[in-house]
Amino acid sequence: FLLIISAISFYCVFEIVRDEMMVGKTAQDLLFAEPRSRELTTTKHAFPRDFSNISSYEDLIDAADFNTPVPHDLNLVFMGDSLTRYQYLDLAFYLSRNGTWFNEVSDDPHIEASYELSWNSFYAYTDEILRPYEQLCDCARKDNVHQTRENRYFYDEMHNNRLVYLQKLGKISFRTSWNISHINKHGPQFLVNNPDNFKVAQIMNWTDSVEKFVCNLIPKPTHFIFNSGWWFDNDFNRLAAQEEIVRALRECNIISVYKTTTISKSRNRIEQSRERMCQMADICLNVSWTRFVPQEFYLDEVHFAPPIYSLLNIHLLSMLTSEEGGLQIATES
Repeated sequence: FLLIISAISFYCVFEIVRDEMMVGKTAQDLLFAEPRSRELTTTKHAFPRDFSNISSYEDLIDAADFNTPVPHDLNLVFMGDSLTRYQYLDLAFYLSRNGTWFNEVSDDPHIEASYELSWNSFYAYTDEILRPYEQLCDCARKDNVHQTRENRYFYDEMHNNRLVYLQKLGKISFRTSWNISHINKHGPQFLVNNPDNFKVAQIMNWTDSVEKFVCNLIPKPTHFIFNSGWWFDNDFNRLAAQEEIVRALRECNIISVYKTTTISKSRNRIEQSRERMCQMADICLNVSWTRFVPQEFYLDEVHFAPPIYSLLNIHLLSMLTSEEGGLQIATES
């Protein structure tokens, strides 16, 4: 059957989540906090910093450098809905294929598969093509999206690159069947192919996910890339939740990277939290350039065909290795 990817803009989540009381610093404290010291790097920008000369998709493609060297020593966590999942998969594919982006292959082995396969077959398929690098896939889904989980762990020992994707759909809690000690001990590969197997060890909101899970990963991630996504009902509608996430990351010395939500095919959705999150986060990955993406590169209202996710990742890597990104990574000579 035709599988509609989770969290398309037409979804509304009718889950009532109790607002949590805020303690400590206010939004003003976070906005005007002294920036943390970071080492500088002179890595060449592979993505335009100035969009004044970009007026079309063709300009964007000409300005982007798809021949980016394969980095070493990445340690990134992605958290969000399907918009973030496909960016993670694109970057994992690039790293696992020694610098081959999706647009350089004959077809798109991840995104197209998600439309053609059942969810659990899709999980198994993506796990297979990313082996041996995606060592853990804590993934399973039933008809009830509130019970779904999709958490992926990528590690390339040769290049010392680590990627993590943690699924967070709107206000639906983050769910994991692995506790943090399992992850840190590099436990046996675990992929749930049976949708009836829903043993869940932990259920957490955004802030608890950062404080109790992300901050305790070993080695600790350098950057946390997150996005409110396309669920109408999400935690980012609350200013308190925005403050809590940024504060939790700063307290455990992980750099927060807020990625603005990509522009939809119909151009009719406004991201309410973008301006505030871009002010509070350490880095704002402003992807408003997706307004230049032609409609033929949309698979549906919100998801893209190649090479758009590759462009998002070129933008991300360029930003992280810039002076403001503060990430020094080795590359192939």
